[in-house]
Amino acid sequence: MIHPREYTLAGPENALAIVLIHGARMTRALWQPQIDALSASLRVIAPDLPGHGALAGRPFSLDAAVAQVAAVIDAVADGRAIVCGLSLGGYVALAFGARHPQRTAALVLSGCAFSFRGLSGRLMGAPYVAISRFVTHTFSPLLARAEERALRKAYPAALADPIIARGFFYRCYADISAELLNFDPLPALRACDVPVLLLNGASDRFFRRDERLYLRALRHGRLRLIEGASHLANLDQPEAYTAALREFVSEIVAVQ
Repeated sequence: MIHPREYTLAGPENALAIVLIHGARMTRALWQPQIDALSASLRVIAPDLPGHGALAGRPFSLDAAVAQVAAVIDAVADGRAIVCGLSLGGYVALAFGARHPQRTAALVLSGCAFSFRGLSGRLMGAPYVAISRFVTHTFSPLLARAEERALRKAYPAALADPIIARGFFYRCYADISAELLNFDPLPALRACDVPVLLLNGASDRFFRRDERLYLRALRHGRLRLIEGASHLANLDQPEAYTAALREFVSEIVAVQ
């Protein structure tokens, strides 16, 4: 049974639902600009993932994250929604869309057009996960303070403060790394028989590396780039990112 403290809910009860899934270390507060902008016309739902925010006490796994999204959609979205994720949230959204097509009206995948699986036999394999576990467990307060300083430097207080107030969750980072190293996005992309928008920051070179591979694997995929934005495209250019979401949602509504 999902509890209301595990997610943010805004917008008209009978409107089309969109679920916004945050990235690693952060919480649903990452999406506050889009929650504020979209909730006038959409049912906006932003859950915390396991290991983060209200669910910090639960271990992270991709299965647990997908189950959390499914529970939220069943509880407050009448069982079906557009699912949008950024970074880790994008991989969760992709896994969700592949496993639960009946609950997925469409997908928006941001900052996740990169397959970690090809790195698992090299540096970013078991040694990387072990090092990551040691560093994040030992230095998580220092890492959180450094991230807070970086956010305050990069963004105005209106964007940074809600994220900082909810905290940063490094202790599950090694588990996230292990899960993504074992996740092959290509079969999941091929299984998605719904409209999929790859919505990336134009400057996010690392997480755009496999864009073309992703597009070839998708049946109904398209790419849109946000100029002047990097990995956190929804914060770098919040108005442009939100406008792209609105346009995509309008297209989905038009064909339903």
